[in-house]
Amino acid sequence: MLKRWMILAAALLAPALSRAEAPESVNLRRTVTVDVVERCKAAVVYISTTKLVAERFSLFGGDPVFERFGPSDVRVVPRGSLGSGFIIHANGYIVTNHHVIDGAREITVELIDGRKLPAELVSSDPDNDLAILKVATTEALPALSLGDSSDLLIGEPVIAVGNPLGYSHSVSTGIVSALHRELKPSQEVTLADVLQTDAAINPGNSGGPLLNAYGQVIGINTAIRGDAQNIGFAIQVNRLRDLMPELLNPATVDKVEIGAKFAEKRTIRPPATVETVVSMNDKPVASINGKPVVTIVDASVALLGLKENDHVKIKFADGSEQELTAAAVPLPDALTKARERLGVTIEPLTPMKAERFGLLADAGMLVTEVLHDTPAERVGLQPGDVIVQLGRYPIRTLKDFSAIMKMIPDRAQFRVGVIRGGQVAYGTMRL
Repeated sequence: MLKRWMILAAALLAPALSRAEAPESVNLRRTVTVDVVERCKAAVVYISTTKLVAERFSLFGGDPVFERFGPSDVRVVPRGSLGSGFIIHANGYIVTNHHVIDGAREITVELIDGRKLPAELVSSDPDNDLAILKVATTEALPALSLGDSSDLLIGEPVIAVGNPLGYSHSVSTGIVSALHRELKPSQEVTLADVLQTDAAINPGNSGGPLLNAYGQVIGINTAIRGDAQNIGFAIQVNRLRDLMPELLNPATVDKVEIGAKFAEKRTIRPPATVETVVSMNDKPVASINGKPVVTIVDASVALLGLKENDHVKIKFADGSEQELTAAAVPLPDALTKARERLGVTIEPLTPMKAERFGLLADAGMLVTEVLHDTPAERVGLQPGDVIVQLGRYPIRTLKDFSAIMKMIPDRAQFRVGVIRGGQVAYGTMRL
């Protein structure tokens, strides 16, 4: 009997001893995940869109007996869709997936405090399933920092934040399951070099961030395997880094450069702080044209709208300054010939430009300017036309255009085919 009482007493005392031994300053519930979510969730947004879709309505209520007596009615109706995104710059620039906003007539962004803001589509890249939105704001919005996906470790922890099925700011955790996967979300698009994770990614998570243990974005959640569990995919953040200049400034026809490159270096400070420094020629940069620069996104935003001969003042962290002048990037020879011989300024049409300008073409040469009293003006070309044929040859790329221009002699007469307003129009151009 005494032995039983001793065992019972020991069991009763065990919880009390455990509580006494745990240091009062240690909060076992406050994990890395909790810290990351608390720091980052305010920069994750809820995206809702409205788009018009064609749906078939039965005039006979779907009754198969009566369906054969008459056709069904096709109506264009509004439909909504949901997704996620995250703020990358305090000025209101937001990253999401292309498929989240594809075909949208209206885009609304909801912030963590419940405010709903109309969003403008800055650019969209279907081939990489990425898009940039912009909301107007008079205050600095919380933004996420971009990590580096080149050194990801299989097995390292990740955190997905988004709005699955409309449940705002839901969090799931997992690991990097694999790298360098290939994903084919549609017949037209193949995403290469995506990362695989077992963090739960559900409909509505698309466009949200996949974060590492330091709270940096290492991926953009994009898809799941519908026939399996715990298999999700994210676009590596370095793809976004590479496309950032064009995504932020897609409408620029006359490209300029300042003769300098910016690089971002990240340093981890214990216990879990990441310091970011942007350098030019290995010198840390403090500001560009008076705008503070902490990340590579800051540098890209500071250079938006730059024109030829504009001055750019770089202030370094050591207090020194350097002034650069923007110079025009030389046009390829084919584009120069187009101006000289045809009297037209053109540029290759990309899916991103087609999306931005609402064009119903996916390839060809986009007309951006028609010079006065030139062959292009006389044949009736207009800005916004897409040249798809010269002579009897189809035009899809700059290489096509260049090759055909070399074949056309001076004072030649040839057929020009363009897409305008969703229809193909033809005319005869005389040099």
